[in-house]
Amino acid sequence: MVQLSPEESLLLLSCRVLLGKSDDAVLTSLVQSGPDWSFVLWRAETYQTLPLLHYHLQRLGLEDAVPDEVQAYLRNWTTVSQARSREQFRELGRVVAALQRLGIDHYVMKGAAIAASVYPDPLLRAMQDLDIMILPRDAWRVQREIYRLGYKHGVFDPKNGRFTPIFKPITPQSLRSKHALHSVTRTVRIAAPIAPTLLPEAWRRRQLKSFSNSDGTLTVPVFIDFHVSLSPGMALADVWRGASAENLLGQQVKLQSPTAMLWFSAARLYHEAFQHGTLKLQMFGDIDAILRVHHDRIDWAELLVMVKKYKIEPALFYVLSQAQRLYGSPMPAGALELLEPSQSKAPAEHDWGDILPKLLSRPLVNDFEFA
Repeated sequence: MVQLSPEESLLLLSCRVLLGKSDDAVLTSLVQSGPDWSFVLWRAETYQTLPLLHYHLQRLGLEDAVPDEVQAYLRNWTTVSQARSREQFRELGRVVAALQRLGIDHYVMKGAAIAASVYPDPLLRAMQDLDIMILPRDAWRVQREIYRLGYKHGVFDPKNGRFTPIFKPITPQSLRSKHALHSVTRTVRIAAPIAPTLLPEAWRRRQLKSFSNSDGTLTVPVFIDFHVSLSPGMALADVWRGASAENLLGQQVKLQSPTAMLWFSAARLYHEAFQHGTLKLQMFGDIDAILRVHHDRIDWAELLVMVKKYKIEPALFYVLSQAQRLYGSPMPAGALELLEPSQSKAPAEHDWGDILPKLLSRPLVNDFEFA
Protein backbone atom coordinates (compact mmCIF):
# COMPACT_ATOMS: atom_id res chain seq x y z
CA MET A 1 0.00 0.00 0.00
CA VAL A 2 1.44 3.37 -1.06
CA GLN A 3 0.47 6.29 1.17
CA LEU A 4 -0.18 9.41 -0.87
CA SER A 5 0.86 12.77 0.52
CA PRO A 6 -1.81 15.42 1.26
CA GLU A 7 -0.59 17.34 -1.80
CA GLU A 8 -0.80 14.31 -4.10
CA SER A 9 -4.24 13.47 -2.73
CA LEU A 10 -5.43 17.03 -3.34
CA LEU A 11 -4.15 16.92 -6.92
CA LEU A 12 -5.75 13.54 -7.64
CA LEU A 13 -9.13 14.62 -6.29
CA SER A 14 -9.20 18.07 -7.89
CA CYS A 15 -8.29 16.85 -11.38
CA ARG A 16 -11.85 15.48 -11.62
CA VAL A 17 -14.97 17.52 -12.22
CA LEU A 18 -17.64 15.19 -10.77
CA LEU A 19 -17.11 14.55 -7.05
CA GLY A 20 -19.35 12.75 -4.58
CA LYS A 21 -20.07 13.71 -0.98
CA SER A 22 -17.26 11.56 0.42
CA ASP A 23 -14.82 13.11 -2.08
CA ASP A 24 -15.95 16.58 -1.02
CA ALA A 25 -15.35 15.71 2.62
CA VAL A 26 -11.81 14.48 1.93
CA LEU A 27 -11.04 17.48 -0.27
CA THR A 28 -12.31 19.86 2.40
CA SER A 29 -10.16 18.20 5.06
CA LEU A 30 -7.07 18.34 2.83
CA VAL A 31 -7.52 22.05 2.05
CA GLN A 32 -8.07 22.91 5.72
CA SER A 33 -4.97 20.93 6.78
CA GLY A 34 -2.69 23.52 5.18
CA PRO A 35 -0.91 21.63 2.39
CA ASP A 36 2.24 22.85 0.66
CA TRP A 37 0.48 25.19 -1.73
CA SER A 38 3.59 26.02 -3.75
CA PHE A 39 3.92 22.34 -4.66
CA VAL A 40 0.19 22.00 -5.40
CA LEU A 41 0.14 25.08 -7.64
CA TRP A 42 3.28 24.01 -9.51
CA ARG A 43 1.94 20.53 -10.19
CA ALA A 44 -1.62 21.63 -11.00
CA GLU A 45 -0.30 24.22 -13.44
CA THR A 46 1.80 21.57 -15.17
CA TYR A 47 -1.22 19.26 -15.28
CA GLN A 48 -3.49 22.16 -16.44
CA THR A 49 -5.94 21.43 -13.63
CA LEU A 50 -5.81 24.84 -11.92
CA PRO A 51 -9.29 25.87 -13.17
CA LEU A 52 -10.75 22.68 -11.70
CA LEU A 53 -9.02 23.26 -8.35
CA HIS A 54 -10.34 26.83 -8.33
CA TYR A 55 -13.84 25.55 -9.20
CA HIS A 56 -13.90 23.05 -6.33
CA LEU A 57 -12.65 25.62 -3.80
CA GLN A 58 -15.45 27.98 -4.86
CA ARG A 59 -18.06 25.23 -4.99
CA LEU A 60 -17.23 24.05 -1.46
CA GLY A 61 -16.84 27.55 -0.01
CA LEU A 62 -13.20 26.91 0.85
CA GLU A 63 -11.58 30.05 -0.54
CA ASP A 64 -11.08 31.57 2.91
CA ALA A 65 -9.12 28.45 3.93
CA VAL A 66 -6.53 29.22 1.24
CA PRO A 67 -3.81 31.90 1.53
CA ASP A 68 -4.59 35.13 -0.34
CA GLU A 69 -1.67 34.77 -2.74
CA VAL A 70 -2.83 31.25 -3.66
CA GLN A 71 -6.36 32.51 -4.28
CA ALA A 72 -4.99 35.27 -6.54
CA TYR A 73 -2.80 32.82 -8.46
CA LEU A 74 -5.72 30.46 -9.06
CA ARG A 75 -8.13 33.25 -9.95
CA ASN A 76 -5.79 34.94 -12.44
CA TRP A 77 -4.65 31.73 -14.14
CA THR A 78 -8.24 30.54 -14.45
CA THR A 79 -9.44 33.87 -15.82
CA VAL A 80 -6.84 33.87 -18.60
CA SER A 81 -7.38 30.18 -19.34
CA GLN A 82 -11.12 30.69 -19.71
CA ALA A 83 -10.64 33.74 -21.92
CA ARG A 84 -8.45 31.62 -24.23
CA SER A 85 -10.99 28.79 -24.20
CA ARG A 86 -13.80 31.15 -25.24
CA GLU A 87 -11.80 32.19 -28.29
CA GLN A 88 -10.93 28.57 -29.06
CA PHE A 89 -14.59 27.52 -28.99
CA ARG A 90 -15.59 30.59 -31.01
CA GLU A 91 -13.02 29.68 -33.66
CA LEU A 92 -14.08 26.04 -33.55
CA GLY A 93 -17.60 27.14 -34.48
CA ARG A 94 -16.29 29.11 -37.48
CA VAL A 95 -14.11 26.26 -38.72
CA VAL A 96 -16.77 23.57 -38.29
CA ALA A 97 -19.32 25.75 -40.10
CA ALA A 98 -16.89 26.15 -43.01
CA LEU A 99 -16.25 22.40 -43.21
CA GLN A 100 -19.99 21.71 -43.12
CA ARG A 101 -20.61 24.27 -45.86
CA LEU A 102 -18.07 22.51 -48.10
CA GLY A 103 -19.43 19.05 -47.30
CA ILE A 104 -16.11 17.91 -45.79
CA ASP A 105 -16.65 15.01 -43.38
CA HIS A 106 -15.04 15.58 -39.99
CA TYR A 107 -15.46 15.14 -36.25
CA VAL A 108 -14.23 17.05 -33.20
CA MET A 109 -12.00 15.04 -30.86
CA LYS A 110 -9.78 15.19 -27.77
CA GLY A 111 -10.03 18.23 -25.47
CA ALA A 112 -12.81 20.23 -27.11
CA ALA A 113 -15.05 17.18 -27.54
CA ILE A 114 -14.48 16.05 -23.95
CA ALA A 115 -14.88 19.54 -22.46
CA ALA A 116 -18.16 20.13 -24.27
CA SER A 117 -19.67 16.69 -23.69
CA VAL A 118 -18.76 15.73 -20.10
CA TYR A 119 -17.92 18.94 -18.21
CA PRO A 120 -20.77 20.99 -16.69
CA ASP A 121 -18.90 24.09 -17.89
CA PRO A 122 -16.56 23.50 -20.87
CA LEU A 123 -14.37 26.40 -19.72
CA LEU A 124 -13.27 24.37 -16.69
CA ARG A 125 -11.05 22.26 -18.93
CA ALA A 126 -7.99 24.16 -20.15
CA MET A 127 -7.02 23.42 -23.77
CA GLN A 128 -3.76 23.89 -25.64
CA ASP A 129 -5.30 23.46 -29.08
CA LEU A 130 -8.28 22.18 -31.07
CA ASP A 131 -8.31 18.77 -32.73
CA ILE A 132 -10.43 17.84 -35.74
CA MET A 133 -10.44 14.53 -37.63
CA ILE A 134 -10.74 14.64 -41.42
CA LEU A 135 -10.40 12.07 -44.20
CA PRO A 136 -6.94 11.91 -45.85
CA ARG A 137 -8.48 12.57 -49.25
CA ASP A 138 -9.78 15.95 -48.01
CA ALA A 139 -6.45 17.19 -46.59
CA TRP A 140 -5.66 19.55 -49.50
CA ARG A 141 -9.20 21.03 -49.54
CA VAL A 142 -9.04 21.57 -45.78
CA GLN A 143 -5.66 23.29 -46.06
CA ARG A 144 -6.98 25.68 -48.72
CA GLU A 145 -10.11 26.49 -46.71
CA ILE A 146 -8.29 26.97 -43.43
CA TYR A 147 -5.87 29.40 -45.09
CA ARG A 148 -8.90 31.29 -46.44
CA LEU A 149 -10.14 31.59 -42.84
CA GLY A 150 -6.86 33.21 -41.78
CA TYR A 151 -5.02 30.19 -40.40
CA LYS A 152 -1.47 29.40 -41.45
CA HIS A 153 1.29 26.94 -40.68
CA GLY A 154 4.03 28.63 -38.68
CA VAL A 155 5.36 29.61 -35.27
CA PHE A 156 3.92 31.99 -32.64
CA ASP A 157 6.47 33.73 -30.41
CA PRO A 158 4.99 34.65 -26.99
CA LYS A 159 7.96 36.95 -26.32
CA ASN A 160 6.80 39.52 -28.86
CA GLY A 161 3.42 38.29 -30.12
CA ARG A 162 4.69 37.74 -33.65
CA PHE A 163 3.61 34.89 -35.86
CA THR A 164 6.03 33.65 -38.53
CA PRO A 165 4.29 31.77 -41.37
CA ILE A 166 6.05 28.64 -42.64
CA PHE A 167 4.13 26.90 -45.38
CA LYS A 168 4.02 23.11 -45.02
CA PRO A 169 3.05 21.18 -48.16
CA ILE A 170 0.92 18.05 -47.86
CA THR A 171 2.19 15.01 -49.75
CA PRO A 172 0.90 11.43 -50.10
CA GLN A 173 3.98 10.34 -48.13
CA SER A 174 3.23 12.70 -45.22
CA LEU A 175 -0.35 11.45 -45.09
CA ARG A 176 0.87 7.86 -44.86
CA SER A 177 3.56 8.46 -42.25
CA LYS A 178 1.88 11.00 -39.94
CA HIS A 179 -1.43 10.91 -38.10
CA ALA A 180 -1.97 14.69 -38.42
CA LEU A 181 -1.19 17.62 -40.69
CA HIS A 182 1.19 20.29 -39.47
CA SER A 183 -0.57 22.52 -36.95
CA VAL A 184 -2.18 25.73 -38.19
CA THR A 185 -2.51 28.95 -36.20
CA ARG A 186 -4.58 32.12 -36.23
CA THR A 187 -3.94 34.95 -33.78
CA VAL A 188 -6.82 36.96 -32.32
CA ARG A 189 -6.81 40.05 -30.13
CA ILE A 190 -9.04 40.23 -27.08
CA ALA A 191 -9.43 42.65 -24.19
CA ALA A 192 -6.92 41.61 -21.54
CA PRO A 193 -8.93 39.66 -18.92
CA ILE A 194 -6.47 40.68 -16.16
CA ALA A 195 -3.97 43.50 -15.77
CA PRO A 196 -0.79 42.84 -17.80
CA THR A 197 1.32 43.07 -14.64
CA LEU A 198 -0.56 40.03 -13.29
CA LEU A 199 0.28 37.87 -16.32
CA PRO A 200 3.81 36.48 -15.81
CA GLU A 201 5.91 35.72 -18.87
CA ALA A 202 6.26 32.12 -17.63
CA TRP A 203 2.49 31.64 -18.04
CA ARG A 204 2.51 33.12 -21.54
CA ARG A 205 5.40 30.91 -22.64
CA ARG A 206 3.82 27.69 -21.46
CA GLN A 207 0.17 26.68 -21.07
CA LEU A 208 -1.36 30.17 -21.48
CA LYS A 209 0.27 31.04 -24.80
CA SER A 210 -0.39 34.75 -25.38
CA PHE A 211 1.18 38.20 -25.58
CA SER A 212 0.24 41.38 -23.67
CA ASN A 213 -0.01 44.38 -26.01
CA SER A 214 0.65 47.98 -24.94
CA ASP A 215 -2.96 48.96 -25.78
CA GLY A 216 -4.38 46.68 -23.07
CA THR A 217 -5.26 43.80 -25.37
CA LEU A 218 -4.03 40.23 -25.38
CA THR A 219 -2.87 38.44 -28.53
CA VAL A 220 -4.02 34.83 -28.31
CA PRO A 221 -2.94 32.14 -30.77
CA VAL A 222 -5.57 29.55 -31.68
CA PHE A 223 -3.88 26.31 -32.71
CA ILE A 224 -5.70 23.62 -34.70
CA ASP A 225 -4.48 20.12 -35.47
CA PHE A 226 -6.25 18.37 -38.34
CA HIS A 227 -5.87 14.62 -37.90
CA VAL A 228 -6.11 12.00 -40.64
CA SER A 229 -5.83 9.05 -38.24
CA LEU A 230 -5.70 8.26 -34.53
CA SER A 231 -2.39 6.48 -35.08
CA PRO A 232 -0.33 5.70 -38.21
CA GLY A 233 -1.51 2.46 -39.80
CA MET A 234 -4.95 2.39 -38.15
CA ALA A 235 -7.82 1.34 -40.42
CA LEU A 236 -10.03 4.27 -41.42
CA ALA A 237 -13.17 2.35 -40.45
CA ASP A 238 -11.81 2.11 -36.89
CA VAL A 239 -10.79 5.78 -36.82
CA TRP A 240 -14.33 6.88 -37.71
CA ARG A 241 -16.25 4.19 -35.83
CA GLY A 242 -19.21 5.60 -33.88
CA ALA A 243 -18.64 9.31 -34.61
CA SER A 244 -22.02 11.03 -34.66
CA ALA A 245 -23.69 14.45 -34.57
CA GLU A 246 -24.17 15.94 -31.11
CA ASN A 247 -25.19 19.32 -29.74
CA LEU A 248 -21.95 21.19 -29.07
CA LEU A 249 -22.59 24.52 -27.35
CA GLY A 250 -25.76 25.07 -29.35
CA GLN A 251 -24.42 23.83 -32.68
CA GLN A 252 -24.84 20.41 -34.28
CA VAL A 253 -21.33 19.00 -34.59
CA LYS A 254 -20.04 15.50 -35.22
CA LEU A 255 -18.04 14.27 -32.20
CA GLN A 256 -15.79 11.31 -31.51
CA SER A 257 -17.85 8.51 -29.96
CA PRO A 258 -17.77 8.05 -26.16
CA THR A 259 -16.27 4.57 -26.66
CA ALA A 260 -13.43 5.98 -28.76
CA MET A 261 -13.01 8.90 -26.36
CA LEU A 262 -12.41 6.44 -23.55
CA TRP A 263 -9.95 4.01 -25.12
CA PHE A 264 -8.10 6.74 -27.03
CA SER A 265 -7.74 8.98 -23.94
CA ALA A 266 -6.47 6.11 -21.79
CA ALA A 267 -4.01 4.92 -24.43
CA ARG A 268 -2.79 8.46 -25.09
CA LEU A 269 -2.34 9.22 -21.39
CA TYR A 270 -0.33 6.05 -20.90
CA HIS A 271 1.92 6.30 -23.95
CA GLU A 272 2.61 10.02 -23.63
CA ALA A 273 3.59 9.58 -19.98
CA PHE A 274 6.04 6.76 -20.59
CA GLN A 275 7.30 7.58 -24.09
CA HIS A 276 7.46 11.37 -23.90
CA GLY A 277 7.42 12.17 -20.18
CA THR A 278 4.28 14.25 -20.74
CA LEU A 279 2.32 13.90 -17.52
CA LYS A 280 -1.34 14.83 -17.97
CA LEU A 281 -3.30 14.29 -14.80
CA GLN A 282 -5.98 16.38 -16.53
CA MET A 283 -6.60 13.42 -18.85
CA PHE A 284 -6.96 11.08 -15.86
CA GLY A 285 -9.81 13.30 -14.69
CA ASP A 286 -11.24 13.26 -18.23
CA ILE A 287 -11.39 9.47 -18.15
CA ASP A 288 -13.37 9.43 -14.90
CA ALA A 289 -15.81 11.99 -16.32
CA ILE A 290 -16.26 10.03 -19.58
CA LEU A 291 -17.01 6.87 -17.59
CA ARG A 292 -19.56 8.65 -15.41
CA VAL A 293 -21.36 10.80 -17.98
CA HIS A 294 -21.31 8.32 -20.86
CA HIS A 295 -21.48 5.01 -18.95
CA ASP A 296 -24.69 3.99 -20.78
CA ARG A 297 -23.21 4.80 -24.20
CA ILE A 298 -19.84 3.07 -23.94
CA ASP A 299 -19.74 -0.11 -26.01
CA TRP A 300 -17.40 -2.30 -23.98
CA ALA A 301 -17.44 -5.11 -26.53
CA GLU A 302 -16.25 -2.67 -29.19
CA LEU A 303 -13.66 -1.24 -26.81
CA LEU A 304 -12.21 -4.69 -26.09
CA VAL A 305 -12.04 -5.50 -29.79
CA MET A 306 -10.23 -2.24 -30.54
CA VAL A 307 -7.67 -2.46 -27.75
CA LYS A 308 -6.80 -6.07 -28.60
CA LYS A 309 -6.62 -5.33 -32.32
CA TYR A 310 -4.15 -2.50 -31.75
CA LYS A 311 -2.38 -4.15 -28.79
CA ILE A 312 -3.02 -1.44 -26.22
CA GLU A 313 -4.43 -3.68 -23.48
CA PRO A 314 -1.72 -2.73 -20.94
CA ALA A 315 -2.48 0.99 -21.28
CA LEU A 316 -6.21 0.45 -20.72
CA PHE A 317 -5.63 -2.02 -17.88
CA TYR A 318 -3.33 0.18 -15.80
CA VAL A 319 -5.20 3.44 -16.40
CA LEU A 320 -8.72 2.06 -15.86
CA SER A 321 -7.63 -0.04 -12.88
CA GLN A 322 -6.41 3.05 -11.05
CA ALA A 323 -9.51 5.03 -12.05
CA GLN A 324 -11.67 2.34 -10.49
CA ARG A 325 -9.48 1.94 -7.37
CA LEU A 326 -9.11 5.65 -6.63
CA TYR A 327 -12.42 7.06 -7.83
CA GLY A 328 -14.80 4.13 -8.12
CA SER A 329 -15.23 5.01 -11.81
CA PRO A 330 -18.09 2.85 -13.14
CA MET A 331 -17.08 -0.13 -15.28
CA PRO A 332 -18.80 -3.44 -16.04
CA ALA A 333 -17.79 -6.45 -13.96
CA GLY A 334 -15.03 -8.46 -15.57
CA ALA A 335 -13.84 -5.73 -17.97
CA LEU A 336 -10.49 -5.24 -16.24
CA GLU A 337 -9.85 -8.99 -16.07
CA LEU A 338 -10.18 -9.17 -19.86
CA LEU A 339 -7.56 -6.43 -20.21
CA GLU A 340 -5.12 -7.71 -17.58
CA PRO A 341 -1.69 -8.73 -18.95
CA SER A 342 -0.90 -12.45 -18.61
CA GLN A 343 1.98 -13.56 -16.38
CA SER A 344 2.35 -16.77 -18.40
CA LYS A 345 3.21 -14.99 -21.66
CA ALA A 346 5.99 -12.67 -22.77
CA PRO A 347 5.26 -9.07 -21.71
CA ALA A 348 3.56 -6.87 -24.28
CA GLU A 349 5.83 -4.44 -26.12
CA HIS A 350 4.34 -1.35 -24.46
CA ASP A 351 3.73 -2.71 -20.97
CA TRP A 352 5.51 -0.30 -18.64
CA GLY A 353 3.52 -1.08 -15.51
CA ASP A 354 1.41 1.11 -13.24
CA ILE A 355 0.67 4.61 -14.53
CA LEU A 356 0.21 6.34 -11.18
CA PRO A 357 3.85 6.52 -9.98
CA LYS A 358 4.73 7.98 -13.38
CA LEU A 359 1.92 10.55 -13.30
CA LEU A 360 2.97 11.65 -9.81
CA SER A 361 6.71 11.54 -10.65
CA ARG A 362 7.12 9.07 -7.81
CA PRO A 363 10.50 7.21 -7.75
CA LEU A 364 8.72 4.16 -6.38
CA VAL A 365 10.37 0.76 -5.83
CA ASN A 366 8.04 -1.87 -4.37
CA ASP A 367 9.22 -4.05 -1.48
CA PHE A 368 9.29 -7.78 -2.37
CA GLU A 369 10.07 -10.85 -0.29
CA PHE A 370 10.89 -14.41 -1.36
CA ALA A 371 8.20 -17.04 -0.81
